[in-house]
Amino acid sequence: MKTISCGMRMILMIGCCGALAIFSSTISKSPILPIFAKSLGATGAQIGWIASASTIPGILISYIAGDLADRFGYKKIMVGSLLIFATAPFLYLAVQSPMELGAVRFYHGFATAAFGPVAMAAIAAFSNKNNMGQNLALYSSATLIGRALAPTAGGTLYEIKGYGSVYLVAGIAAILAMAAAVWLFCKPQDSENKETAQKEELEAEKIPFLKKLWNVLRYRPLLLVGLLDACAYFAYGAFEMIFPLYAKQLGMSTAEIGLLLGIQLVGTILLKPLFGRASDRFGRLPMVIIGLLTCTLSFFLLAIIKSTFAITPLILIYGLGFALITASTSALAADVARAGQLGASLGILSTMMDVGQTFGPPVIGSISDTYSYTAGIGILGILLLLATIGCVIAQIKQHRPTRSV
Repeated sequence: MKTISCGMRMILMIGCCGALAIFSSTISKSPILPIFAKSLGATGAQIGWIASASTIPGILISYIAGDLADRFGYKKIMVGSLLIFATAPFLYLAVQSPMELGAVRFYHGFATAAFGPVAMAAIAAFSNKNNMGQNLALYSSATLIGRALAPTAGGTLYEIKGYGSVYLVAGIAAILAMAAAVWLFCKPQDSENKETAQKEELEAEKIPFLKKLWNVLRYRPLLLVGLLDACAYFAYGAFEMIFPLYAKQLGMSTAEIGLLLGIQLVGTILLKPLFGRASDRFGRLPMVIIGLLTCTLSFFLLAIIKSTFAITPLILIYGLGFALITASTSALAADVARAGQLGASLGILSTMMDVGQTFGPPVIGSISDTYSYTAGIGILGILLLLATIGCVIAQIKQHRPTRSV
């Protein structure tokens, strides 16, 4: 009972900080970032690159952050990332050109690049294989509360007071997250949790940096998970960027767009822990396949049906499909991680996720500029359909249990 209590307390601690930090990050971009960028004179492709700028640091440092967390513990890395969360929003207030906006987004990206994989590694470290998917999904749902509230708050604040009020609120939320982390992590640690953390750090210190990186990169099951996550976040990042512009074209207000983007996460918040628990019981890949098919269907219907009335249920369907995918992939990556490599494995997963999210907005932004927003959304449906087929083939080929490298 004590172990369960400690684990749940850790999830709540990290989830509280994550919810505030992700609220701050999301309100800075959704739904106002593409609108802000366009007001500065950015083209469709430039808007895509600006949206992607925050994911580039994830490609550069997510693995490094995970490795450092393996070696020295997660607390220092998490507090450092929250410091970036707390300072970045105020830099948006000085932006006067698309290039400056891209630079601020790039700096802001270092926060999520370090915080995400390290937070997941901390949750997984205090879980077992029977509840890992559930615990990671509980943490994710906590952060999704912040992500769900942000678009509605951002759209409403923009309509009332303009861009400045949005970024001030983002800064306040991030400062609260950092203060909460400093207070929580300064509390004495339970002796059992402290011994577990010290054991993980000692095991990690025995593995040289480059050797660990090579071991992680050549492990095919982990790379499969990373590719699936890359496809899912390619679509997620691209859709998050073009949907506000598409909805504007249909005559929706910024506040309505923000409300819709928040609605898509409501079902996700409530059901993702159940999806994580289902992946614990029925397997990770089957849940991923169902999620990919759900997202594919929603994109195809969005591309065909040009109605504001039909958009709401389709957005909800997409949110549920995305939850099915992400409730399983992080747990699967943790499943295959070896002792002392949990942070590094989740760091590589985060890196591949960011590769997809980096290239999604500019690629689909360019396609949307050349053809239409519906064409861009249709391409996303095709991509996820191909990912589904690849996932099914990979599952069929796995006739024997996975062997560790």
